[in-house]
Amino acid sequence: MMDMKASIKLVFIVLGVLAISFAIFTFYSRFAAQRKALFYQFDGKVDAVDYDKKGAPTVTIKGTKYDLSVTHWDFNHQIEAGDSMIKKADSMMIKIFKTDGTVIIKQ
Repeated sequence: MMDMKASIKLVFIVLGVLAISFAIFTFYSRFAAQRKALFYQFDGKVDAVDYDKKGAPTVTIKGTKYDLSVTHWDFNHQIEAGDSMIKKADSMMIKIFKTDGTVIIKQ
């Protein structure tokens, strides 16, 4: 039978392994999502935009959805249906052309 110190030590080891595993999973998931966003390429009018609870957008352009929540871009609800957006693959620059002629550039 284990004594009290050994069981406490085992609990801390298990919690430590879980914490490290969670940190690695979180880092990897974010890295993979940002890498995917790097390869997004679009040029067209925004058909629809949906914002999540945190205000991060998913836009639909020419029938394709692009999740823009995984990046460091802060759109602050600036994207609206009818705006035009351009993003080239291997670039993190997005240009948003508003219907009033304003141009917003995010990098």
